[in-house]
Amino acid sequence: MKSVFLLVLACTAFATSETEYIQLIHRIDATPFGRTLFDTIWLQLETGDPLDRLLNTLSDLEDRYQQEQREDDAENRDFQDSCNVDIAAYDKDIANTDSERISLEARLEGDLYPRRAIISGLVTAKKAEVKGYQKEIDDLDAERAAQHADFEEIAADHNTAIAVLTEARNIIKANVEATSSLVQKKQTQQAKEMPKEHISLLQKHIKESQKKLAHTKHMLRYVPVMKLLSQITSKAKFDDSTIQKVVDLFDRLINEVSDSLSLQRFAEDKRVEAYNKTRKLLVIALTVAGSELANAESDFASVSDIIRQVEASLENTNQRLELLNERRTDRWTQCEEAAKDYADARSARDADRQVVSDTIGLVNKSLRTLREQLALRQAAGDKI
Repeated sequence: MKSVFLLVLACTAFATSETEYIQLIHRIDATPFGRTLFDTIWLQLETGDPLDRLLNTLSDLEDRYQQEQREDDAENRDFQDSCNVDIAAYDKDIANTDSERISLEARLEGDLYPRRAIISGLVTAKKAEVKGYQKEIDDLDAERAAQHADFEEIAADHNTAIAVLTEARNIIKANVEATSSLVQKKQTQQAKEMPKEHISLLQKHIKESQKKLAHTKHMLRYVPVMKLLSQITSKAKFDDSTIQKVVDLFDRLINEVSDSLSLQRFAEDKRVEAYNKTRKLLVIALTVAGSELANAESDFASVSDIIRQVEASLENTNQRLELLNERRTDRWTQCEEAAKDYADARSARDADRQVVSDTIGLVNKSLRTLREQLALRQAAGDKI
């Protein structure tokens, strides 16, 4: 009874193993490589080649797969190590370049741009200061020119008045002296009176002097005097003493105009002195402001040149940073693609090697089942 049980158990185990082998054969045959391998085995079985040769061929193929895998593993390790080195180098270069970018931006934003703004404000202020001083000088010069023109006009009127009065005085005195001897012969005990023709001549010169003074701007105050004098001469009796009084009056008028002219010259000299002093101070202030403006403009040009250089360096740094990131991305992609290709190749090789290993197992353990299944496949038109 026990023997029968063991026999049944052995038959069941055999049937189970055979079913598993058939399933394994089907799985292998479902792969392109397995199907090609089974075609080769079938040809060898049909031609009657020794089984050892078939096993050796399969073992060599399995060994070759393993050797290729080891070589591929070593090559992949070397390649991925180089990837790690390259990516680490890119990361270092990117970090250094980014640090340089931050430093350049900090220099621009924290130092150069504010400094340029301050200097620009200083340049604007100094330009306004120079313009203000120049305007003060121009206004002062214009005022001085106007004062000088006024003085020249006043001096000309004074000189005209002096000339007119002097001319009238000299003419009167000359005529009196010319007729003095004739008057003395005709008059003895009585006062010496001037002839009517000489009085008329005196009145004529006084009126001419009045007209000339009336054409001046600053000597008009003497016109009423000359007018009054003309009226007096037309009514009074003129003798030597009266004539002398007229001459003395002209002398006083001449002295008065001369004194007035002297006062005007003195005032003009003081104005010129004040003008020269003020203008000198303004010129000094303008020179100082101009020098400060030149220095500020020089500083502005210098800092602007530095800014252009730093901005150019920043642009180059940003371009280099962008290029490094692109290269790192490209290298990373290349390494990842290589890793995927390696994984796919390893998986495919492992699958093929497993097919070879399973086929060796079939040949060693279930050659009969393998032969039957291959025969059935052939009979069914290459379909098991």
